[in-house]
Amino acid sequence: MRILAYSVFVILISHQVNAQNIESFGVFGGFNIPVTLDKGLERDTRYEARFQIRGTPIGFHYGYDRPGFGWVISPSLLTLGQNYTIKNTTGGDVGTRDITLKYLSVPIALKFHVNDLSFFRLSMVAALDICYLMDGKETITHEAAKLKFPAGVSVPTDPGYQIAYDGVFVPAVTNQVQVAKDKFSTVQLFGGVGIRADLDFSENWSAMIDGRANFGIFDSRNAAYINTLTFPTGPNDINGKPGSPDVYGQRRDMFLSFTMGISRIIQTKTKFKAKQSTPVPKMQLKTVKPRKRKK
Repeated sequence: MRILAYSVFVILISHQVNAQNIESFGVFGGFNIPVTLDKGLERDTRYEARFQIRGTPIGFHYGYDRPGFGWVISPSLLTLGQNYTIKNTTGGDVGTRDITLKYLSVPIALKFHVNDLSFFRLSMVAALDICYLMDGKETITHEAAKLKFPAGVSVPTDPGYQIAYDGVFVPAVTNQVQVAKDKFSTVQLFGGVGIRADLDFSENWSAMIDGRANFGIFDSRNAAYINTLTFPTGPNDINGKPGSPDVYGQRRDMFLSFTMGISRIIQTKTKFKAKQSTPVPKMQLKTVKPRKRKK
């Protein structure tokens, strides 16, 4: 066992000594699991969060690794937002509420290498993701049912809505917009932590796997809409008082991301510069003239 452990140690040290600066660029794809943490929707008995998977169709990444650390930038199209099941007054499923946020995502990540093997790099990752909103909305689809509207939430004045003693009768709707794009912030920031593995399967190509947990720094909705929720001035609620579109509560988006990709790599070795010694001056030999013989 000692011989085996010593051999492994020697191999690892030799690979670390041979570690190089590596530049890479490539493409990736994957998926994410979004979670919408909304205190208002949690208190609204009409909604129940459900598991959701969103695709990350394609992205590009560029990175640079040095012994010990590196960095990578990986812009992509990102879709977030959790779906909710809509419950009637008896707890039955009657529809869905779909939160969809589409971003142009530009995460910049620092990589802290757990090892520095010449062909395999395992890294801890810390990232800041700058996201620009391309499209966003919340839509509601449900069958005709009786729902329990919370106090403070407006009951629509459209035909088919009728307040009863134990709920509100609602008509069937399909993709009814509850929150439009102009109610969301244009820019969002996410902080991320995770782990990444880069495997060089040839001198020119590398494969990578990346997994991160990402946390939204700000509420995805803008200040004007949050103000509308906080200070109700809309149609009346079930108690005849001014209401708002939803129960207000702080909201944060988070998501678990999993991506795989392939990269073209360029290895940059430190160039060896030969030391130039001072040239040795040439010895000049004096020509000695032969002496003349006396006659």
